Amino acid sequence: MVMRAEGVNDLRQSRRFPMPMNKTSALLIFLSLWPAGQGLTAAPQGSRNYAQQTETFDAAGGKGASSHYSQTASIGGIGGAASAGAKAVARNGFAGQLFEATNLVLNASPATVNEGGTSQLAAIATLDDGTVSHLAGRDLFWRVSSGPVVSIDAQGLLTAANVYQRSSARIEGRYPGKNSFIDLGILNVDDDDFGIYAHDGLPDLWQVQNFGENNPRGVSSADADGDGQSNLAEFMAGTSPTNAESHFSIELATLPGDSSQKYLLFSPRLNDRSYTVEYSLDLGAGFKPLTNASQLDFDATRVVLDPNATEPNKFYRVKISR
Repeated sequence: MVMRAEGVNDLRQSRRFPMPMNKTSALLIFLSLWPAGQGLTAAPQGSRNYAQQTETFDAAGGKGASSHYSQTASIGGIGGAASAGAKAVARNGFAGQLFEATNLVLNASPATVNEGGTSQLAAIATLDDGTVSHLAGRDLFWRVSSGPVVSIDAQGLLTAANVYQRSSARIEGRYPGKNSFIDLGILNVDDDDFGIYAHDGLPDLWQVQNFGENNPRGVSSADADGDGQSNLAEFMAGTSPTNAESHFSIELATLPGDSSQKYLLFSPRLNDRSYTVEYSLDLGAGFKPLTNASQLDFDATRVVLDPNATEPNKFYRVKISR
């Protein structure tokens, strides 16, 4: 009987176990939720130069930072702040990081280009949050305001035109909300390559000075003033191609009392030209330099004495070089 009583007591005691076991189970369940709840906020992820708080579900967000980068992230709020060096800064209060340019500075590489050469255009924009943005040529709309430019392509590559002297071109660059200008220098590297005057033996600058740009009367073979001498001949002689009274002249005279000697007079004679008198006894055989001659200058006129002029047919000409 004692043993049965003990058995009854043991049974009754065992029936009291479920309540404390339920408490223990509830405690275990509660404790198991605690690390699960902690996992809703992720730990920083990063590397040697970068750290960022990611996958955060709490409204306050989190902050990650290193020596090169910092960020405050938020899902429950608007904005945040991030920075990564001098070229890009994101600021709180700029919805979607929209910005406006407050200043635009254009640049060209190189700033001075040879005629027919190219220069790459670009720009730097200062933004309304105090940062700067480096813009490639394709980011702007370009327009030639003035000057000898052939084209500017979609990438901002400028091609200079041929010029007859050192020139400049003014270029306008447009970016949303701003525009600016830049001046480029264009060098003349070939004296005979401009427009319709190109490769005709005359300096382009001389032709433009006398006839203007691309005037058919200014090409080397034309005789603009009708004096019988071409523009090329007028240039070599140093006379005016637009004044018929200005031309190179030669005169042959016999020495009085001695028909075996003749004088050759020509003008104008200029100090920056060289003059060679040549003769021919047979035009089919060509000309030779006149030797044993003496000469004397009177201002712009030169007198050359040929002591041997006994031949019945002797022709003279003057070769001019500069």
